[in-house]
Amino acid sequence: MNLLGFGIGLSISRFAYKGYANVGSPTLLRLAFAFASISLGFLLIWVQSMLDIFALSKPADLQSLLVVGLGFLAVGYFFLAFSHSIQSLTFKHMAPAFALVSLAIAPFFVIPGNSIEHIIRSISFILLVYGATQTMTSYMWSKKRNTLIIASGLGLLALGEFIGWYNFIYPGSMFYYVSIITKIAGISAIFVPIYGLPMGRIRVGSSV
Repeated sequence: MNLLGFGIGLSISRFAYKGYANVGSPTLLRLAFAFASISLGFLLIWVQSMLDIFALSKPADLQSLLVVGLGFLAVGYFFLAFSHSIQSLTFKHMAPAFALVSLAIAPFFVIPGNSIEHIIRSISFILLVYGATQTMTSYMWSKKRNTLIIASGLGLLALGEFIGWYNFIYPGSMFYYVSIITKIAGISAIFVPIYGLPMGRIRVGSSV
């Protein structure tokens, strides 16, 4: 499933970059970077899972590879969450996100295990919730269907990250697969407006 996420993310990245090359939209370039980072994150997590299944690497190395993959996902989520306003980001824009992220990561410093992994997952979740909330607010003003679709996609990504935490409680359960499927559904939903609208007008989180 992670390999499927890699393929979808890479396809969206290529499509967005092609749009950027045609119309020169900075927003499309940021989307291309976001989905390239997300697809690479899926790929690294898939490689980690394959190495784990076939016992081809040490546990510490596998954990490091997982953390790097999650880090790429978080970077992609950041650009998705702030793509609509990244050119004019100020403390006013960033303060709510920083406050939520700080609140979210604090408890994970005392959770046993890989604290870095917990922190990255927490940051990813908060970024996605923030992006989905901002996009839904935009939809309430514009009432445009594509804005609602993007908000739903970000919401599904956030839900997928949340469900992924249950895999720590029940390792090897169906929660892992449900999490991946939900995240794939999220990035697929975000792709719908990107594919269907004029390239120069796409702005994730704005009144598309």
